[in-house]
Amino acid sequence: MARTEQAPNPQRAPQRRAGRRADGAAAPTGATSRPRPGASGAVDVHGLSAEIIALSSRLAVGTCDLLRLIGEFDAAGAYAVFGALSCAVWLADTCDIELVTAHNQVRVARSMRAWPLLDAAMADGDISYGKARIMAAHLNDDNVAELVRIATITPVGRLGVAIASWLHRNEEADVIERRQHAQRFVSIRTEPDGMVTITARLEPMVAGAICAVIDRAVTVDHSQPETPTGADDVTERPSLGQQRADALERIIVGAAEGGTAKPSVTAEVVVHVRDDGNTLADGTPLSDNAVTAMLPESFVSLLIHDNERQPIDASPRRQFPTRRQRRVVDERYVECAHPGCHARALLQYDHIDPRRFDGPTVVDNLQRLCGPHNRAKGARRPSVPPDELDGAA
Repeated sequence: MARTEQAPNPQRAPQRRAGRRADGAAAPTGATSRPRPGASGAVDVHGLSAEIIALSSRLAVGTCDLLRLIGEFDAAGAYAVFGALSCAVWLADTCDIELVTAHNQVRVARSMRAWPLLDAAMADGDISYGKARIMAAHLNDDNVAELVRIATITPVGRLGVAIASWLHRNEEADVIERRQHAQRFVSIRTEPDGMVTITARLEPMVAGAICAVIDRAVTVDHSQPETPTGADDVTERPSLGQQRADALERIIVGAAEGGTAKPSVTAEVVVHVRDDGNTLADGTPLSDNAVTAMLPESFVSLLIHDNERQPIDASPRRQFPTRRQRRVVDERYVECAHPGCHARALLQYDHIDPRRFDGPTVVDNLQRLCGPHNRAKGARRPSVPPDELDGAA
């Protein structure tokens, strides 16, 4: 019986892993092999840092070139030649990446073709792919120059808030509210390990209220985590993410059972109203319409600022910060006060000069630290006052 051989489909051809030849030998990759230090070997920290930065720069250049090719491929409709419904579908199938990742790459590639200013900023290394991915959905001919400028000077972790603040200053409140309401959604996805990922995109006030309830439930629950059956007796302190997951479960189960499982949680949502805009405590901007709608049922607290726009302490001294003192310290320390730490969630109030050494509870002696750095500071505190240490032999 005659056998007909078919030409291999280039889209379905098995792909070898990078860095390995067909005969199993290592293929040259251009990277320098680095010997691993032994248990007593010293690590050149500065050398490693320089290599990481250099490699990151090369990856950024390669990513920019890749996105330009994707943009050209997409604009030519070349994916249709291979039977794909879209460039993102072809990219995900051919390059073996998640479809959502492919959609993001195509979106950024289209933005680079539409606005040469963004393309040039990425080519110069002023804007990373991570920043461009955040910006792409909000760019238009009127705002591209300003958003590129903002992205150039803003860390990627704060770029979303910075763009949202700019849009709130330059768009009508009704337009913002309609867009946010139309973009709300909740998605549920099962992961390969059996866990379920729930993603929610919510309007600012709704998200602020939900986050406040969850974090309040975390702070009021001091019970120890249960040890799973068959696990070791020693349990580690749960992470912040794990504590929030436990709190969310308690809140939802309690509500589903008519509030009988756990008592209801009362939380406070703080909104800052300033002359330059309204924000939640984490910097998320709010429209004047949203603030006006809350006023009839809200408690209004005035916070006085000095000529340098710094909040002023107007409370007496006591062991624990008052509500007003907490508001002032929240305004001064948006992030953890420990150098290099940018944590913003569930920060704890701390006396700079310890209370047990007569450190006063005034704003100038208060700061906010994340839990790990607050505990680490407590572990380093001496058992005698600093002045007695200085006078010791």
